[in-house]
Amino acid sequence: MKELLYRLQKCIDSRFPSTAASLNLGANETEIAVLEKNIGAQLPENVRDLYRWHNGQSEAFRGIGLFFGLPFLSIDKVIQHLNFECSVLDEASPEELEKWSQDYTCLPVGTIKQAVMNKSWIPLADDAAGSYLGLDFDPGVHGDVAQVISFGGREFTRVRAAENLVKFLGNLLFMYEQGQYELIQEDDDEFSIASVSPSTNHFLDYLRMKAQTKNNHS
Repeated sequence: MKELLYRLQKCIDSRFPSTAASLNLGANETEIAVLEKNIGAQLPENVRDLYRWHNGQSEAFRGIGLFFGLPFLSIDKVIQHLNFECSVLDEASPEELEKWSQDYTCLPVGTIKQAVMNKSWIPLADDAAGSYLGLDFDPGVHGDVAQVISFGGREFTRVRAAENLVKFLGNLLFMYEQGQYELIQEDDDEFSIASVSPSTNHFLDYLRMKAQTKNNHS
């Protein structure tokens, strides 16, 4: 994991210098312990290493987020988003939750539990509109603990992006190193990032489109 993060750092330093500059200093053990207390579980060592590397990105940054455009959330923001999303579970009745959950599916089938939200889905990145990329510690029958998934109220087809964080970061680094992206100039000094195959400027849409294509050919 540490070697992978070293390579990712070198890659973003050279390809996305403003993104690199927006990364916060690494979290200390006390900050990581606060996150673990809030989620009620010990994090896998690779997740701890991720936050020791950098504790998310600056909230003031409006450029390219670390995760193919999605900003890397600091521990404080993870806790904030998690508490907000889980408040829905606390306020809704079992009947309401069951009804709402019927709107959601996942790819690959059976990897993610059918639910409007799950207290064991930990956001790592968000799109500022209620959609997340995160870790799943309560997977479906065909899923893996700590798999990387998409979720959120607008994500009606949730996707397992990778079986674990290491594989996800490896795939992300491969896309960056192979130049599988397009930079789009928004303003004089601001850019966004888009995938090229399939073409979309939202990473969660990219994950869904890739998963649907794979599912259709299986």
